[in-house]
Amino acid sequence: TKRPYSGEVNRMLAEIGAVTADGKPTVCGLLLFSEYPQRWLPQSGVVFAKFVGTTPRGESGLAGYTRREELIGPVPRLIEATWNLVWSEMAISAVVKGLEREETFEYPQFAVREALVNAICHRDYRLRGRRIEVRMFSDRLEVISPGGLPGFITVENIKDEHFSRNPRLVGGLFHWGYIEELGLGIDRMMEVMQQAGHSPPKFDARPYSFAIALHNERSQPELPEWSRDTNHRQARALQYIRETGSITNREYRGLIQTVSAETLRLDLVDLVEKGVLTKMGAKKGTYYVLRE
Repeated sequence: TKRPYSGEVNRMLAEIGAVTADGKPTVCGLLLFSEYPQRWLPQSGVVFAKFVGTTPRGESGLAGYTRREELIGPVPRLIEATWNLVWSEMAISAVVKGLEREETFEYPQFAVREALVNAICHRDYRLRGRRIEVRMFSDRLEVISPGGLPGFITVENIKDEHFSRNPRLVGGLFHWGYIEELGLGIDRMMEVMQQAGHSPPKFDARPYSFAIALHNERSQPELPEWSRDTNHRQARALQYIRETGSITNREYRGLIQTVSAETLRLDLVDLVEKGVLTKMGAKKGTYYVLRE
């Protein structure tokens, strides 16, 4: 935490608004400290989906996502789980210069985390029928929060004015370090996006939802033939191959233990189809090397 607390736990919980005067948990208390707040607040989770193209529908008209996850838990755990999921699916442009590998991530880390924290902090928890949605498309990342903009905030003044729908929740996350400085997140999000060569975040305010879209519009330098946009898992596989000369499915599973064996197999198939890797051998003797 940013502010150590040496007093009684019950007093601390009362001070931050996690419990009422008679000791009953508040919505803020459930969101911050309950092991499973979705038992009482089913709308407090996050739905993540990664899509193949730039629209939610594929060529057949069916859902075009390649991965969909429903995330639950208290707010701090929800933020970390959602960030880790987005990070694992983020494309990486990589170039090797000498013995060093330079990586450029699809979106700046601060911009992504701020969009996630902003949605969780400021959504309208009275709307019970919808969760926060995080959508990854080939050209953008969207974070959609249930509930319109709070108070007097508009898209036009969002950078200069500040108003919180859930001040106790914001205060708790600030003391835990998830919010670096109150009121400056949107400003810095715009700054880091432009520094990375992207356009500023785009905001879409509607009566019952608010969306932040981070667009990947950076001009891409011409990369060597063997270099391609990859997700983080594939980037680790390529680094491993450059260090050892090859990789097997078993070795890849040892490197990445957070997704299924089938997902990892498809990662390698994708790199072969892109012309980055060459598949050698067959069946249990299969291994992969960089294509010359």
